[in-house]
Amino acid sequence: MLPNFLIIGAARCGTTTLYNQLQRHPNIYLPPEKRPEPHFFYKTAEYARGIGYYENKYFTAWRGQKAVGEASTSYVFGSRVAQRVCESLPGIKLICLLRNPIERAFSSYWHTVASGIERLPFAEAIEREQERAAALASTALGELAPFAYVERGLYHRQLERWFDEFDPAQMLVVTFDELVGDPRGVLADVARFLGVSPGDLPNGEIKAENKSVPIGAYMAPEVRRKLVEAFRDDVYQLGRLIGRDLTHWISDTDAGRPLSEHSPVLSHR
Repeated sequence: MLPNFLIIGAARCGTTTLYNQLQRHPNIYLPPEKRPEPHFFYKTAEYARGIGYYENKYFTAWRGQKAVGEASTSYVFGSRVAQRVCESLPGIKLICLLRNPIERAFSSYWHTVASGIERLPFAEAIEREQERAAALASTALGELAPFAYVERGLYHRQLERWFDEFDPAQMLVVTFDELVGDPRGVLADVARFLGVSPGDLPNGEIKAENKSVPIGAYMAPEVRRKLVEAFRDDVYQLGRLIGRDLTHWISDTDAGRPLSEHSPVLSHR
């Protein structure tokens, strides 16, 4: 059995919360452990092993569930992934979660700090992103792009590749704001998109998982303004691509406020 849906990212946008909720649906199969993520279509060495290897490694525990999938947050980012997926799984359904790219960058930075890889202050890490990417290009870390805090938030240029390969009807785009503001509504929409009953979704609290930003973590206003300018054009183009007004993502009114993932439970609204 091969997947009929993929959660393609983006990283630090709520994919763990979504994954763990969908995994509890009786008619949805996801590999028992989200980590490590497969990254099969992203990592060149993994992809070279072939689709049979992928099937045997991740889907042998399938027991007849209607919706079968996996989640790899690298997929939306990878320049060759959309083409590889289309060649192997042309009828696949795709779920993409997107978050304010400024907040996503900050969350990604702190996640990398926690991993022990990142040692620079946030402002310096942003300033030296391209320099560090070039330095890592020929190393094992180069493909993983651990310091691509800004580049991974340029969603329009990433999603364009997917819309070039797939019918828009195969793609469901969810924003982090929507997931936080109406988690049950989003989960129901995802279930319907996958062709399974929303009534079989789990009840109870929906906890925000895999948080990384420390409580009270502060982004200097001048750093935020730089990021607003870095993302401005891409956010406008993304809004046109997916038919949504996302200009609040690059509003200057939030400059200087603490950015954290402090809420332990998502709203039930």
